[in-house]
Parts: sequence; C-alpha cells; structure tokens
Amino acid sequence: MNTTGIHRTRTNNFSTRVAATPPENSSVKHHYYFRTNKNIMKAVSERFLVWIDAVGGYLVCLNDQLLLGQARPNSQVDIPLVADVSSRHARIKREGEEGDYVIEPLAEVTVQNKEIQSPTLLHHGDMISLGSAQLRFTKPHPLSSSARLDLLGSSRTSPFADAVLLMSDTLIIGNNLANHVVYHGENHQVVLYRQDGQLLCRSDQQVNLDGVSGQTNGELFYGSQVKSDHISFSLEDV
Repeated sequence: MNTTGIHRTRTNNFSTRVAATPPENSSVKHHYYFRTNKNIMKAVSERFLVWIDAVGGYLVCLNDQLLLGQARPNSQVDIPLVADVSSRHARIKREGEEGDYVIEPLAEVTVQNKEIQSPTLLHHGDMISLGSAQLRFTKPHPLSSSARLDLLGSSRTSPFADAVLLMSDTLIIGNNLANHVVYHGENHQVVLYRQDGQLLCRSDQQVNLDGVSGQTNGELFYGSQVKSDHISFSLEDV
C-alpha cells in the first residue's frame, strides 16, 4: 500500500509535512510556515498523548518492548501505573510478523485469573492483573498488529489516559468498533502510521492539519492538531 505523501525539494529548513503548497493568503501562509518549521515543531518519539475531543485521552507507545510499573518521580517505565504495583512489575513485548504480544512477569501477574510464572502469550480480551491494577488487552483490528490496554476500575496511568495504545505500524481512529479508537459520529476514518522514522496521518476526508485546510495526509509533530467536521484531536509530549 502506498502511504507516502507528496514531497517537494527542500531549499530551506521547513518540513514537508503538509502536502499542499503554501497558501496564498499571507496570514495563513505565516501560520503554515510557523507550524512546519522543524526548529519549532518537535518530532514525535517513543511515547506521546493523543487527546480526542469528546472521546478521551490515550497514551500511545511505539516501542516493541514496554515496561509497566509504579508511577514515581523520574520513573523510567514506559507505562506508569498509579496503583499498588512494583516499580518494575511486568514487561510486554510485540513479537513476530503477526504482532503477537507476550507479557513477562517481573512481579506477581495474573492473566485470566491465573498467575503466570514465565512469558505468556496474550489473546484478544485477556484480563491482566498487576498488583491492584486491572487491565484488558485487545487487538481490535484484524489487519493491524497494534493493540490496546484498557484500564479498569480505579486503575489509571500518570499522566492520566483512558487507555494505552500499543502502536505497531498503524493506528486507526474512526466510528467502526474494529478501530483502535472509536468515536460515535459520522463515517470518517483517520489513520496514524509510521514511515521512515516519521509519524504521519492520512484521512478519508479533508481535514485542517495544523491550520492548513484541505489536507488528507501529512506528518504529525508534538503540538499538531487535526480537525474535521466530525472529529478533532491533538498530540502532546509526555
């Protein structure tokens, strides 16, 4: 599948994230260059937050190996949990071409109410307990190896997120129950995807991307905003 955007030769220090040429309107043109200047817009790294209007906030993790543990100041864990858990409680790994997920216990972990002593393959719908934290593992889309961890009961992350998205190559936001993030609205789908070390998005409808309307694809940065008549979201550094 060809997911590349349209690139133009760079003669300056501006990103080619927005596929369209700079707008003619001077005020919009200034905003365009401001939002696409790499000295201002920081590239997305291993973790970020996605805030989706009227839906919720999501911690997105890109690495194939993630450490779960207690949220503490200067903690080095990838998924910090505000719960009675160890500082390094478990590790989740994404393996193989099919994107299988394996959980490795570093402290007491139960999967489907059974305590595990060794790395264990996770299945869609599995309930995971780490100390007092309760999580549900799902792989919503059959053609994507990305997965989702929903926090149950009083379990939460720091910073707060409604769920943790374990992003492989793609992450789908739409109104289909098989999407990784589901919103209840008109038929509209936005796909986040990784390519050549960049985080990009493509939309099946035109959106306003960082102040430039009429876009259907482009690179995303910390602080990026995507808006349409049906859905809007923004990215934030952790």
